[in-house]
Amino acid sequence: MRLLRPLSLRGRVTWVVLGLLAVILVVLFTAVDIALSARLHADARTRLTDRVALAGQLDPQLSAQQLVDRLRGDGVTARLCVRDGGGCVAAASDPAPPGRRFPTGGPARQRPAGARAEVPVETAGSVIFVRTELSGNQILTLSLDTTQITDALRRLVFLEIVGGLLALLLAGLAAARLSRAALRPLEDMTALAGQIAAGDRGRRLGHPRTDSELGRTAAAFDSMLDELEAALATANAAEAGMRSFLADASHELRTPMAGLQANAELLLREELDRPERERVAVAMIRETRRAARLVDDLLTTARLGQGGLRLATEPVDLARLAEAETARARTLAPQLSFAVSAEPAPVVHGDPVRLGQIVTNLLDNARHATPAGGTVTVTVRRTGERVVLDVADTGPGVPAADRALIFERFGRGDTSRSRDTGGAGLGLPIARGLAAAHGGDLRYVDSPAGARFRVELPAAT
Repeated sequence: MRLLRPLSLRGRVTWVVLGLLAVILVVLFTAVDIALSARLHADARTRLTDRVALAGQLDPQLSAQQLVDRLRGDGVTARLCVRDGGGCVAAASDPAPPGRRFPTGGPARQRPAGARAEVPVETAGSVIFVRTELSGNQILTLSLDTTQITDALRRLVFLEIVGGLLALLLAGLAAARLSRAALRPLEDMTALAGQIAAGDRGRRLGHPRTDSELGRTAAAFDSMLDELEAALATANAAEAGMRSFLADASHELRTPMAGLQANAELLLREELDRPERERVAVAMIRETRRAARLVDDLLTTARLGQGGLRLATEPVDLARLAEAETARARTLAPQLSFAVSAEPAPVVHGDPVRLGQIVTNLLDNARHATPAGGTVTVTVRRTGERVVLDVADTGPGVPAADRALIFERFGRGDTSRSRDTGGAGLGLPIARGLAAAHGGDLRYVDSPAGARFRVELPAAT
């Protein structure tokens, strides 16, 4: 049953090829048999009619016995009889022809000498014969047994059957080998898929030719595996990053939440006087604001990572924005000196709130890292098609080993930032993400003293 309904592609291809070849052979052999049978029977009839014409030419020249002996041969038997009961002349070994000895009807018609006889060829079983009238009131009967033709055709059919079966067998073996060789890339693909499923994801087909269908399929399969492996690596990295992000976020939120819980328990457990209650309330407000800012930073970081941050863009004078944010920083850090140096009208096209957040984060980073009495300098200038904003401080700077770390989420340098004096490590990553969302960049640049952060944004046309 499985041979009749093969499940493999190679088996189906082999059976289809054999089926088509069998149909072609049957049609070809049938056409050959029909054509050959018609030709052999036509030759037999022509042989009889040619002998009739020859008899008409030789009749006046030869005797009856000589005429019969001359006409017989090649399977043709001849018998010459005289009408009205006269004798017959025939070879002793020739059988009597089929049908009546004499034809019915009136007197015989005289055929002109030398004229070709147009006589019908009759059939009796396997014998074909003709009757014609000769001079002297004689009836000539020529007959031919077609048994040899039938036997020859039967032998031909037998040879065709044997040869066709042998040809189908050889064609089946050849088709199986050729289809196996042609479909080997599919088998390799199946084996490779099994190996990849088992954990060996570095294997590839590496088909040498890509100008065939299977070669292109193998190349596409390898490309798909490369994309899947890259996607898997990206997914693993994203999952690891998300786990790290959640771990860091939960760790950062634990501090303000612990402070809130401790102060709330203190209010419930102790009978505090008014000044002490006010101190505890102020501490609770401070921890609440800290937690709210952390949540807001986490949401901004998530939106930047997903590309879901919306910008309400408009022309923004970056110099005026820097002066306003620097004024706010002076009130928060009166122990530091702040200076703004700006060229006139360095306008960019962006969201003023998000651009202000970039400047605020850089100023917060600078004032947390700068000791009392230090200076924070903000410089705004236009360079070609870009507007450059630098925030420099006189703090300890950022060591070379930490310059990549500070732009990662929850990353902090060893000396420039800490949990006690700084934020959660999200300010600089958020500032860089916001700059990228405006088509710009934020990076750390070398400075003779302290730290210098540079923001580059496209200038407004």
